[in-house]
Amino acid sequence: MSVFLIQTNGREISEDAAPEYIRGAKGPTFVDEPLRHHRYFNANPYWKREGYERRDAWESATTGDTALLYCSSSVDEHSTCISHILPIEKTEIDPEGALLKFGTPIEIEPKINYQDIKRLVNQGEFSEKMGYCGQQGFNFTQVAISDLDKVNELTSQV
Repeated sequence: MSVFLIQTNGREISEDAAPEYIRGAKGPTFVDEPLRHHRYFNANPYWKREGYERRDAWESATTGDTALLYCSSSVDEHSTCISHILPIEKTEIDPEGALLKFGTPIEIEPKINYQDIKRLVNQGEFSEKMGYCGQQGFNFTQVAISDLDKVNELTSQV
């Protein structure tokens, strides 16, 4: 099993996304994709970009893996925190882009806020890649299995 970190925001897809993304998304906001529609989509050619090891992550994600959801400051209900665990049920890469399909999102309590994430990275309790949370331009990478273990240690599932 592998673990991935997804960052999303609360902005309207129709106002903030490239046309390639708008065609593949269900929306209306970016955070609705994983939480309401149980999916996460990166259009071509964006999923192929090398930053944050995004392309490698997309190419290695498989059924049975897990994703952690970080919500940026524009998400009203879960602002600047890890809020959910997302079981990956299916992965697809085709000419339209890369897609993850999730089982039912698992909400965690308490949420792990941005300051705590940074502190845990600095203390070595989270991998360095967990420090990508909140960075502009970041949206998807593979993290350590121990990051999921730490999330489970710090929270309970609602």
